[in-house]
Amino acid sequence: MAVVAAALALGPLGSGAAHAETPAERAWRNYELLHSGAKKPSDLSDVERRELAALLQLMREDRNADRRTPRQRCIDEEVEREGGNPSDLAMRVIDLKCSQR
Repeated sequence: MAVVAAALALGPLGSGAAHAETPAERAWRNYELLHSGAKKPSDLSDVERRELAALLQLMREDRNADRRTPRQRCIDEEVEREGGNPSDLAMRVIDLKCSQR
């Protein structure tokens, strides 16, 4: 959801002044209305459906993002390379190797 929040933050945010709804804000509003049942997919225009599809794609990408640090990815790869159960010595070597990342 961080990507969605960032997309919404890109819109023009006035200090109390009225502003036009951005496509990202409209997509999020439509997502919430559809989710609550207040709107049906058939109520959306073609443009709104495309905006909603882009929002859903961003949400999927954000959910599937690998949030491990480069060091942790290195450790995981090396442990897997060792068969999943490295010895204490092998784990120390892995830790040293991956500490450089």
